[in-house]
Parts: sequence; structure tokens; C-alpha cells
Amino acid sequence: MLLASQLTIPTKEATMQSSPFIELNEVAQLCQLDQEDLKELLDYGTIPVVASDSDDVCIPSTSLEALQKASQIRRDYALDLFTMAILVNYLERISELERTNSKLRDEVAQCSN
Repeated sequence: MLLASQLTIPTKEATMQSSPFIELNEVAQLCQLDQEDLKELLDYGTIPVVASDSDDVCIPSTSLEALQKASQIRRDYALDLFTMAILVNYLERISELERTNSKLRDEVAQCSN
């Protein structure tokens, strides 16, 4: 069984580095989602929405990885969109906890030196 943390999905590194936000049409392409599905995820409140200078709707680039993983799992296991929305929230929470854990391990390592 493939774990979510084992998924590797290519991202547009340059896009993520140059801008903290990504337009919906690019997100749909990167996550292999229909525009309608992506808009429904936004309606569920799964991803925070930001308006850009060009009046296009954007999302934070930090949300892209969880969306890509959830989209891949959705395709692999034929999940419905609502389940994917829940999965995105859990994947983002897991990432947050992993970052916190890593910081705490670094602090403990520094204290023991």
C-alpha cells in the first residue's frame, strides 16, 4: 500500500519560488483537476483564496503540495471530491506537524551538544 508521504509529484519549482500565489488554471493543470472540481474544493473551504493583481483567483503556493498528493490519491482510489477535501486538510496538518517535529528535534540536538 502506497503511503501519502511516499508520493512524489513534480511541481513547478520556479513558479513556487517566484510567487507566493498560484492562479487556479495553473493549479488545475499541476494537480490534474477540472476547473469545476477545483472551484468546488474552494467552496468547501479546503484552500484559502487570494485575489491577485490581475483579478484572477489564486491560492497560496504552500497549499499546492497537499493538493497534488490528495489529487493523486483521489485518482488512485477513486475518491469523491468531498473526501479529497478532507484529505487535503489532513495532509496539510501532517506537513505542519512534521515541520514542528523537525524543529523540536533540532532544538533537542542543540541542547544535548
